[in-house]
Amino acid sequence: MWFINRQEELNRLKRGISQGESFVLVAPRRYGKTTLIKRVMRELKGTINFYIDLMPYADSPQSLANYLLERFLRELGITEGIKRLAKSLSLKAKLLFEELGVELELSGREKDPLLELSRVIDIPQRIAERKGKRVVVAYDEFGELHTGKDATIKVFRSVIQHHTEVSYIFAGSQESLMESIFTDKKGAFFRFGTIMELGALRLEEVLLFAQEQVLLQPMAVSLIETLKGHPYYTSRLLQKIQMGLKPMDAFEELIMEERGYVELLVERVKTVKNALEVMRAIATGKNPYEVVRLSPQMVNKVLQKLRLMGLVRRLERGLYEITDPLLEGYLSGEMEF
Repeated sequence: MWFINRQEELNRLKRGISQGESFVLVAPRRYGKTTLIKRVMRELKGTINFYIDLMPYADSPQSLANYLLERFLRELGITEGIKRLAKSLSLKAKLLFEELGVELELSGREKDPLLELSRVIDIPQRIAERKGKRVVVAYDEFGELHTGKDATIKVFRSVIQHHTEVSYIFAGSQESLMESIFTDKKGAFFRFGTIMELGALRLEEVLLFAQEQVLLQPMAVSLIETLKGHPYYTSRLLQKIQMGLKPMDAFEELIMEERGYVELLVERVKTVKNALEVMRAIATGKNPYEVVRLSPQMVNKVLQKLRLMGLVRRLERGLYEITDPLLEGYLSGEMEF
């Protein structure tokens, strides 16, 4: 996916990290969180960077500890797989751990997964101290740890709160989960890091970027507006136009390509009782509290579930928007799939 400007967010992250700040980055899926994080890491000077996607390993502290260890080792130039390490640490790994002052028990004997996880989480701080460089760790989909694994999140906080030479980016696509972790007074990471909500691309940003990549016709500008600044869809549309497709042909091809994904989103909506009715009200610009034949309490319950799924986001009290413009177009009947 093209990186379309985001210059303001990029500069804010780089400036903050250079000053030792940590961030909480919240945005729906396909809004360019990962692209932005990796761009920041490429442009940072003199730091040691780790990008880690937590989603596949969030359910098991032991699997998570193994995965994190392997990622840290790989970035440090040690390529032995974790299975080999679990049997017996290589000499190179042993020397590295001795140098960093990290104690890990990987002999295969019975061990406490959370204790092992805490030791692995501490490695970035040890690296920073020994190397004399700031370390940056980006944990993507951090909210996945909140799904019934509060003990795991507390382990992260208990270790990370003592790290003075590491800047963190905690990214998540489920707004309500990230709020529970970082803005709720009972959350493990309450008031930890600067919260940044990654919104839709501004039209002027897209047009400025497009001037350097694509010769836009008026129809193309109209179609970009239809996509409401959705980073992934906007990027794909511009790439298709750059390849020589007429704007409307590019837009129709995009819709055809995303049909399966939109249908999957609709099926996810249907798993929540009354959610389809609530979503259609939002898609047509209506207030679901006023037009859906449910009690306000029930509408609120449905909306909270949709937020948890990352399908809607709250703009202000009582006002919500659908995070995917193609899903919105499908539900409103304005787009044919």
